[in-house]
Amino acid sequence: MKVTVYSKPFCVACDATKRLLTKLQISHTVVDVTEDAKALAYVKSLGYSGAPVVVAELPSGIQHWAEFREAKMKELSRELQLTR
Repeated sequence: MKVTVYSKPFCVACDATKRLLTKLQISHTVVDVTEDAKALAYVKSLGYSGAPVVVAELPSGIQHWAEFREAKMKELSRELQLTR
């Protein structure tokens, strides 16, 4: 299981997303799209133009979403608890 947050500096929604993932004890990697052109291209290929974008690679498949989505992160936490 791998969770990646595609973020950018001075982004309130990005910071809130990272804080909630940490609070929910969801291990994640942060990638700054302003410093990584390949990451920015990947985010755009998923159809997103803003940050944050969360990509979760799970046994059930890949989930992704943009913006601060508390319900999605709580759902992700529940799914991860079932696979542990």
